[in-house]
Amino acid sequence: MTGDIHVDISLETIQNLPNAYKTWWFNLLREDPIHVLIETCLLMFIGYLVFVKRSSDWRKIQKQRLSEAEKEELIREWTPAPLTEAYDAATKDDKEEIVVHKVQGPKLTIERNGQRWHSNVLNFATHDFLGMSSTNEALKDVSKKTMNKYGCGSCGPRGFYGTIDVHLELEGKISKFCGTHDAIMYSDGASAVSSAVAAFAKRGDLLVVDEGVYESLQTGITLSRATVMYFKHNDMTDLRRVLEKVDANDERIGRNQGEQRRFIVTEGLYKNYGDLCPVDEIVKLKREFGYRLILDESFSFGAIGPNGKGAAEEYKMAFMDDVEIVTLSLENAFGSVGGICIGDEEVVDHQRLSGAGYCFSASAPPFTASAAIVALETLQEKSCKLLEALTVSREALYSGLKTIPQIEITSDERSPIAFVRLLGDYQTRAEEEKAVNEVFTKCLDNGVAVVSTSHVKALMHVKPPPSIRITVTAAHSLSDVDHAVKVLKKAVGSVVR
Repeated sequence: MTGDIHVDISLETIQNLPNAYKTWWFNLLREDPIHVLIETCLLMFIGYLVFVKRSSDWRKIQKQRLSEAEKEELIREWTPAPLTEAYDAATKDDKEEIVVHKVQGPKLTIERNGQRWHSNVLNFATHDFLGMSSTNEALKDVSKKTMNKYGCGSCGPRGFYGTIDVHLELEGKISKFCGTHDAIMYSDGASAVSSAVAAFAKRGDLLVVDEGVYESLQTGITLSRATVMYFKHNDMTDLRRVLEKVDANDERIGRNQGEQRRFIVTEGLYKNYGDLCPVDEIVKLKREFGYRLILDESFSFGAIGPNGKGAAEEYKMAFMDDVEIVTLSLENAFGSVGGICIGDEEVVDHQRLSGAGYCFSASAPPFTASAAIVALETLQEKSCKLLEALTVSREALYSGLKTIPQIEITSDERSPIAFVRLLGDYQTRAEEEKAVNEVFTKCLDNGVAVVSTSHVKALMHVKPPPSIRITVTAAHSLSDVDHAVKVLKKAVGSVVR
């Protein structure tokens, strides 16, 4: 009996559903017609996707299906793309394949084109400005001890379980040396630069950038997705023009300057040009127009300035007060691996959560931090003569280069990275690159390793001109420099007529 009652109630409920839904729908239509309209459109759109679009797509796919004969024809016509550049016998001689087997002080042992070894090649191709990695045995000793204590890797990002006490010790010593509140260490120099830029500049922000910045900075600029405006390389007049153009645009659209984060981005010592950034002039401009300054001191730190603190120190500018965000490399003058960003607490703490290279990459092996600590302590010793030795070698190099009539020195004489261009009558860039490569080869044939910059093309906003790069270090003696100048002079003389 009870079961019959439940069945009757259920049937009655089902029969009354259409009327109940009809009454509810008309009431809702009277109370909120907009809601009903939107809901009806959505239901119709869903029905279109499910019943109309899917079936039409299926019919279209069926029509587009290839027959077996068509498939075979496409397979016969298909040509795979090459995995490497096509072999060109005509240019093979211009491309040297060099493997460095040993570095001993200022000399190299190399293998050329897989055929024979060359020993005692003078190394003017390194960025080891103070000779730390090639002559300082203390760096090697502390690296071995640290590896015995901690092992090779730290096995995780800094924010998880990759922070070791030597990382913190290095950060503290670097910040104290530079006079900043704090420092943050990255596992390599390139990620320090690219991560720092991308951590502070986002979509909608503005970066005013020197067109000659090198690859790592350019990568950070690209990753930031900020609006980018370039000014001519090391041209303060053009920088002012760009900043005034931005101000004029603000006035035109009625935008307040404070509505957009704005940065000027430069290098202290330009890797691909060898000239110094006039930091004092840029600081004046950034204050006048209300910008922050991101300064990469990767190639100037340890090599420029009275105490080796970089281009900012050379121009008597202070970190934090005059330059808000500064990136450094441990891979050049310090003979280690890694990168550092220094600044106030806000600058550093922000990167611990926003610096991609800090958050998502494994931290630097502890021995690299220990080696950098020893390098820094060596530089700070009162008896340290490395900066003086570098200055003597640098001055001797530039004096020697001035005796070569067929070249033009394009780098700053305060820079240990010297760039020279050939003064031949070249109609195209390719002709000039070929001549530069010939000079490079002749120098190497005579036991001096320099660098041809004709390969510097990728990721650059503006390609630097083909040049010969000669980098001098504190490990070079005056006789080494004199020999290198003689070899270069002879090589240039045989190529440029």
